[in-house]
Amino acid sequence: MTKRKVAYSVLTALLTGLFISLILLGDYFARGMIGYSSIWISILAVFVIALLFQPLRDLVQSLMDRIFFRQLYNYQRILQKYSHALAQPITDLNRFARIAPYLLTKSVKISGASVMVLDREHHNYIVRAGEKDARELIGTALLDDSPLVSELVKRKRELSVEEVKDKIKSGEDRVRWEAILSEMRRLKAVLVIPSISESQYFQKPTLLATINLCQKLSKQPYSKEDIEFLDTLANQATVTIEYAFIFEEFKKAQETLVRSEKLAAIGTTTAGVAHELKNPLTYLSAVAQVLPKKWDDKEFRQSLNQMLPAEIQRMQLIIEGLLDYSRSRELALKPLNVSEVLDKAIALLAYEVRKFKIDVDTSYQHSKNANADSNRLMQVFMNLIANAVQAMEGNGGLLSIRTSDTDNQVVICISDTGRGIPANKINRIFDSFFTTKDGGTGLGLSISKKIVEEHHGSISVESTEGRGTTFTVRLPAV
Repeated sequence: MTKRKVAYSVLTALLTGLFISLILLGDYFARGMIGYSSIWISILAVFVIALLFQPLRDLVQSLMDRIFFRQLYNYQRILQKYSHALAQPITDLNRFARIAPYLLTKSVKISGASVMVLDREHHNYIVRAGEKDARELIGTALLDDSPLVSELVKRKRELSVEEVKDKIKSGEDRVRWEAILSEMRRLKAVLVIPSISESQYFQKPTLLATINLCQKLSKQPYSKEDIEFLDTLANQATVTIEYAFIFEEFKKAQETLVRSEKLAAIGTTTAGVAHELKNPLTYLSAVAQVLPKKWDDKEFRQSLNQMLPAEIQRMQLIIEGLLDYSRSRELALKPLNVSEVLDKAIALLAYEVRKFKIDVDTSYQHSKNANADSNRLMQVFMNLIANAVQAMEGNGGLLSIRTSDTDNQVVICISDTGRGIPANKINRIFDSFFTTKDGGTGLGLSISKKIVEEHHGSISVESTEGRGTTFTVRLPAV
């Protein structure tokens, strides 16, 4: 540090001397050419030389920074890159965690670096990314009440191996400091930089992440300038980590809500599904009992040939529909005949349809396949048909399902003759948690809309109060 101050002082003196020399030379040549000595000419010469000198001074300063303060120059360059990376909100914590180790190991001469991020669900901290020697640490976890984490939360600043060793030598709380040293060695870290959030979202100061640095290739300890730079890096990262962290938790909560909505819907149809399966099972049980006695009866065999395939197909539709509805997986688009999914949804809700004396009229006029995921589409159709049935509850009515296609879309219209949607509520029908039903979650239609949009399709509604409602789903055709 002293050498740097001396070098900077010498540089400043040289630049000052050069500036004064240029002023004197300028004044001397001005008087020689004009032959006239004046304070105004001297002042003019100072301004001209100052304008010419500034670019020269900047160039010399830049060269000196590179030569004498190369480490500081590199830090500034890395911080500039990292700041640019943080300028745009990042919603993927894994992607974010890779930025710091990558830039640090690429630009600073260290043997490795990693980033450890809080996982509130499992009450621990997990290494999400690492470079060089720290790459093998990915997946390593520390409990959120571990000695190292507790110390970082308490002090709210960096912790180095040298400091930990000094604490152990002093004998002060030796067991705890030895445990901290063990955890740092497990992370291959000689310096740990915390990123702590003071946001109200977490209700208390919370350690969100740590930057764990392995040893320098030079074997030298981290200097004061190193730590100041890394602290700045961690502080800049805090806001972005908060954003990514909150967004990730929101996604998990959303997925939980979707599962809850599906489980609630399955719960309401369980009795109907059991009833629908009971009828064909009763028929098959009766057939099994009389089959040995009546096998030679020609009329019996003909009756069996007519009834048995239909009952088996009915059971198959119900079971496949239930499986499609309950599965949860990533969107898998492929050519699909939407009538197959519609038939499964109708089969699952057949008990409810009959219980409320609702007639079902289907007209499949499409000729093209939709580019869709049968599991996700099953959830949409189940929700729309169930809503239609509930809208006609107690009064009977007609459930109409029509399909058609255009040049690039398959169109599905699901209509009922129920009570309709009030005009002052129809604009909010797809809003999350908005419902017109007693005991409804208000998630079914918003989830359905999201699923359709994930398919690059659209969903719309038309309704007349007291006369009925029509939902129209448009999906890309293949």
